[in-house]
Parts: sequence; C-alpha cells; structure tokens
Amino acid sequence: MSRPDIRALVLLIAGFTLWSAAFVLLYALQALGCAYDWGAAHRPILIGTYLASLLPLAWLALRRPYETGEPQTSLSRAALWANRAALGAGILVFLPVTFATTCL
Repeated sequence: MSRPDIRALVLLIAGFTLWSAAFVLLYALQALGCAYDWGAAHRPILIGTYLASLLPLAWLALRRPYETGEPQTSLSRAALWANRAALGAGILVFLPVTFATTCL
C-alpha cells in the first residue's frame, strides 16, 4: 500500500473515531453532572464540550485527504466525505445538549 493510500485510510476512520469519543465524553459528562449535581455549571460544560468536539471534526471535514501534487483517489474522496458525514452527525446528534433537559 502506498503512502497516500495509508494516509487516506487513516483519515477515513478518523472522523467517526473522533465522533464516537466525543459521544462517550458528552454522555459521561451528562451522567456525572446529574449524579454529582453540578447545578448551573452543568449545561455550560456540556455546551463547551459540544463546541470543542466540533473543532477537530470540522478540521477533518475541510482538510484534503491528499497532499498537493498527489492524484485524488477514490479512497481519498471517500475519506473526505466520511469526515464530512461525521461532522454532520456530530452537529445533529450532539445539538440537544444545548436545549434538552439535562437531568430528569
């Protein structure tokens, strides 16, 4: 496997790997905030984590999976669109932390 293919393969899994880590982190912070009664600080912590998790996803979604001068392959194109899908999933799935009830 060539270097551009390895790079594209790593970038192919990077977006949803970051997405799943952010999902686990948000879920854990939500549970800890309810268990330890963080009060008014709970929602700002969740929103800050939500916004911080979108930064690397946006960086991956806007980044080219191939270097200048390399030909764009179908694997690099798939990596680009997978990272864009991970960003969209992050925005859609994590958005309820901004308005939904944190603890029942």
